Amino acid sequence: MQQRDTERNGCSTIGRRRFLATTGAAVAGTAGLAGCLGNDGDGLTIYSGRSEDQIEPIFREVEEQLDVAIEDRYGDSAGMVGQIVEEGEDSPADLFYTQDSGTLGQLKEAGRTAELPDDVLETVPESYRDPDGTWTGVSGRTRSVAYNTDEWEAEDLPDDIFEYAEDDRFEDELGWRTDSGSFLSFIRAMMIEYGEDETREWIEGLQELGINGYEGGSTTPQAVADGEISVGLVNHYYVGRLIEDEEDAPINVTFTDGDVGSLFNVSGVAPVDTADDLDLAQEFVEAVLSEEIQELFVELNAEYAVIEDVEYVGDLPQLDELNPPTFDLNDLADVEPAQDLLRDTGVL
Repeated sequence: MQQRDTERNGCSTIGRRRFLATTGAAVAGTAGLAGCLGNDGDGLTIYSGRSEDQIEPIFREVEEQLDVAIEDRYGDSAGMVGQIVEEGEDSPADLFYTQDSGTLGQLKEAGRTAELPDDVLETVPESYRDPDGTWTGVSGRTRSVAYNTDEWEAEDLPDDIFEYAEDDRFEDELGWRTDSGSFLSFIRAMMIEYGEDETREWIEGLQELGINGYEGGSTTPQAVADGEISVGLVNHYYVGRLIEDEEDAPINVTFTDGDVGSLFNVSGVAPVDTADDLDLAQEFVEAVLSEEIQELFVELNAEYAVIEDVEYVGDLPQLDELNPPTFDLNDLADVEPAQDLLRDTGVL
């Protein structure tokens, strides 16, 4: 993609690569930039459960594309669902953007989502969106096994997620991040597929091996690359981003075969039923599903696109090279059983 700097309404729009190179200054100036764009007073308020560094550049690009000011607010996905519900008809949120399908389902179950147009939904495969048309996936990720290439060969690692809790080779070698909605969805998927007892045994087996817990998405892959641990259970794109930033980092990923260890999930968006301008909220969804923005998800975040004709470009496998399990993402709307199990086992 070509970089470009343009002047519109007296405001500078920073090229994508330059934006990332100046993230600190750009993020600090977010409020001013949002106020600068949108020359007719129209605007959108987005409650985002995705972290600012992952999604803020996308919001800025959509501002330019739609010529609209976006006020983006960041926080915990589940907490934002509760906030929208608590705010009721007075909620300023026009859109809810989240890192996992589960919390989108929660907002839907609370009756706080609005329908999307069929022509927008039809650009996304049915398995990546709500069958009732109130939310859609926007970008994809798979669970993966990150490993230190100085310590392991891919063929030496199990392709069954349950073996990682049973193999003494992994004593004090494992790490995971447990403070995310995608992790809760992963645990919930395991419970649905294999039952609570088997999921509990897997968690307790990892604990007995001394698995290390990390906060933040990039910390587990960094710990793998630094040799602090040698294997991490992570979302694939964090490793893709690390490799892009540090070409010589001794890290790669492998994937389990057909089980929830390679679960494909989506980050997605839903219009809120009390949006001030529902048409504009729907236009935002259409914009993030455009080929241009889908390519940005690949380029900036190392995620998988959810529309056809946009391929993954990077150091990790194409999605069609993997064998994730077939799973109805709507089944992950209720993550409370996963939270209960993780509290009971002392993970949370």
